[in-house]
Amino acid sequence: MLKKKSADRWAGFLTAAIVGLVLIFLAVSCETPESITRSRVKALEKGLLRAVYFKGQKPEKLRLVDRMSFYKVPGVSLAVMDKYQVEWVKTYGYKNIIEYKPLNTRTSFQVGELSQPVAAALTLSMVEEGLIGLEDRLESYYATLAFSGRKFRLLDDLQITVATLLSHSAGFYPWTSSGYSRSTPLPDLKAVLRGEELASNFHSYRGFDPEIPVRFSDFNYVLLEQYLIDRAGKKLQELASERLFQPLGLSQTFFGLPLSEDLAVGHLREGPQIEGEWFCYPEQAARGLWSNPEEYLRLVIELMDCARGKSGGLLRPELARKMLSPQVPGCGYGFRMDGQHEKFKIYLKGKTNGFRAAMLIFPAIGQGAVVMTNSENGWVLIEEILRGLSVIYDWPDYRPEEKALYRLSPEIYQQYVGRYQVNENYFLDVDYEDYYLIVHPTGQVATKFYVETQTIFFSVDPLIRIKFNFDDLGRVTGLVLWQEDYEIRATKLN
Repeated sequence: MLKKKSADRWAGFLTAAIVGLVLIFLAVSCETPESITRSRVKALEKGLLRAVYFKGQKPEKLRLVDRMSFYKVPGVSLAVMDKYQVEWVKTYGYKNIIEYKPLNTRTSFQVGELSQPVAAALTLSMVEEGLIGLEDRLESYYATLAFSGRKFRLLDDLQITVATLLSHSAGFYPWTSSGYSRSTPLPDLKAVLRGEELASNFHSYRGFDPEIPVRFSDFNYVLLEQYLIDRAGKKLQELASERLFQPLGLSQTFFGLPLSEDLAVGHLREGPQIEGEWFCYPEQAARGLWSNPEEYLRLVIELMDCARGKSGGLLRPELARKMLSPQVPGCGYGFRMDGQHEKFKIYLKGKTNGFRAAMLIFPAIGQGAVVMTNSENGWVLIEEILRGLSVIYDWPDYRPEEKALYRLSPEIYQQYVGRYQVNENYFLDVDYEDYYLIVHPTGQVATKFYVETQTIFFSVDPLIRIKFNFDDLGRVTGLVLWQEDYEIRATKLN
């Protein structure tokens, strides 16, 4: 009797286990592409990751809405690619902080340097048609534009071609356009190259050095834009619309002044809205593009498809492959790139007044993302979004960095204690506790900084690095603080 009961009990356990396995199998087998995508979206919304975490601890997952509030970013728009297709597109937040109009997936953002691959694709379409050539020599053309016809003895080794402009290897000094408010008269491209009224920049020949392999400079694409206009007899927007935007149905992507009312509004690092809502960039090929993540990603996927052998696309395969492969160290035509094999990535970060954007693509696995924000704090948030996506999609790169905690002797910490002046109204007060420094900026909350080296410290939320400077006698004279593209220098007062 006991044996029978034991056998019945075992049979019950076995039946339950089988039923459980069947249910698990059915649950897994019932997953659809749509349900997988929904789970990925939800995982991102509560799975952003900081840049660093401490050794022995797990990276903390953060909610997207909380990080938007933390960084004072009103709106985020993103498009994610899987299997060489746009998998999902979503927006969070608002176009502006005055009317609180919600973003939608069609809303256009200024994209800064992300303009350059689009200008490069346009250029290659004209190369394919035979209107221009990659090896066209532009030294005399440049001299005429930049020196107003005055006699100018070209350097013997000066070589400017369409290809070197596309890959930032012509020799121009690193320069980024700061843009112009909407109430300011705009210079033409020739004035920008000459650095003359109404342009706010220096002459484009200043600091020119053809011996340096790569120098990322807006001057490359200013000269290129003028060359395209002169050869085609049409403005950049007209050329791009005919050759790129209309064929791909990109109705919310355009160069120059907005051609749509569905626009995001730019916001400062501190939170307020940009005066005039956005700035103008006459250097359109360099940073004057408006777009949204879905349309921009569709353009990038089209270029990738062409490079993989698609016929009848925007570019013939050999030209698309040139564009998407290194032509000089770290740079193709318009895009920046790094890594090898499955870790090879194509990436770019865009910046204008009030806006930040980024693109990250892993061509070998057909995955990546484009993210746009309407805030000057956007890059920090975008990095956290990309790290979250990297974990969710198991990208081969772009994970948080593990850092060990170190403790220095009290004497080393003590030498950094004091007040540091940035300007007459802004100070950094430095103190220390235990194994970290405490930096308290004027009007802001104090932040803990941990040891990286004996002179360099970092904070975690957000990632900021400071380096202390010394005089010849070994006394601390000041510090330099870096956060993304932001740098401040401060002098030690006591």
